[in-house]
Amino acid sequence: DADAARNPAHDLAIREIAQGMEAKALGAAKSGHLYSAKAGTVGEDGMRGVKAPRSEANSLTRREFSRTLAAAGLSLAALPVPRGTARAAGAPTYFTWRGYDTPALFPEYIETHEENPAFTTFRDPEEAFRAVRAGFEVALVHPCYEAVPRWRDADLIQPIDTARLPFWGGVMPKLKDLPGTRFLGRQWFVPVDWGQTSFTYRTDLVALPEEGETWGLLWDERYRGRIAVSDHLQDAWWCAAIHAGLDLERIGDADLPTVRALLVEQRPLLRAYASDPAVLEQGLASGEIVAAMTWNESAVRLRAQGLPVKFANPAEGALTWCCGVVLRKNTPDLDKAHDLINALLDPRAGAHLIDAFGYGHANINAFDRVNKARLTWLGLSEKPHDVVRDAVFVGPQPPDLIAKIERDWRRVLSGS
Repeated sequence: DADAARNPAHDLAIREIAQGMEAKALGAAKSGHLYSAKAGTVGEDGMRGVKAPRSEANSLTRREFSRTLAAAGLSLAALPVPRGTARAAGAPTYFTWRGYDTPALFPEYIETHEENPAFTTFRDPEEAFRAVRAGFEVALVHPCYEAVPRWRDADLIQPIDTARLPFWGGVMPKLKDLPGTRFLGRQWFVPVDWGQTSFTYRTDLVALPEEGETWGLLWDERYRGRIAVSDHLQDAWWCAAIHAGLDLERIGDADLPTVRALLVEQRPLLRAYASDPAVLEQGLASGEIVAAMTWNESAVRLRAQGLPVKFANPAEGALTWCCGVVLRKNTPDLDKAHDLINALLDPRAGAHLIDAFGYGHANINAFDRVNKARLTWLGLSEKPHDVVRDAVFVGPQPPDLIAKIERDWRRVLSGS
């Protein structure tokens, strides 16, 4: 259409699709594609000197394709539903983030049923929501808590019976009652993992300002072209809001221009917007990037390589998130589905998650299974109750506000 053809974001999206179909890859495989911070330009990895990892199939990922379709104003509805592992006879399917599709998180279930769960993965929660709404049949899905009202209002999920979860008693109280996760006295979400979005920086290449670790480092003119941020709206927009000094529990329309102005100010300072933590980690490892917005796990992996990095504890506060499990409506075997949820709350599963990812686990008893020195090395507190108690979570937002935030973020990404 003529109007779309005049839209730079549309042109960029069509160009990305064409490049992806011709080369069969637009960057990394775990979706390691980067948008260059220069408006309207896209490279295979978006960064000189940092080569993004390739997938085994070297194919355009669903996440990349869906993002370009959205930028072009097209629909994801016609795309095929994601597929995962072959289903064991009678085993429930867990629809989760990549990396969580491992039997190591389900010892209790495997011991009880003598079978592994079936897994299939998504790149982001929006992909999961659309797939299930389109009829993709799974038992459990792994969104973050602020999305729960949307899943419930779409009539895609059913309440979870916590009486069927023996490990429920170990879940930290604040995580049991996150906004929007309980409705009419029933539990619609079971928390599993939590952590923070902050920034990881090279301690040998960055000179902190007098005020120490602050979000301002990602707006620091001294490091122009050596900063990178996530292209995930849930991270980048809200971290900018923290930098602006806004109360995340009271965000409204009047705050949008403030955040957008900060994001526009930041854009020319960036080396790239990245969709995959692995690409940010490669940039930090090479020194081409000196500071990047990351989750806990990136600093853990880089430190394991012996690199001088630190996951910052910004003076303004870090963005705290919590993800967990929802139960799809009409799931046929509720007994096995609840056993699968319970297995995720097992302290043994939690200890593996803590050790492997550097994230917190919902069950306080999981921390007792991890050596204190290891917790310190991972940057986790020996008193997770206190961290969760004092954490600031971004709760569910009105749909019209989310639509406006998404609109602003697309404009920032496209440079329009």
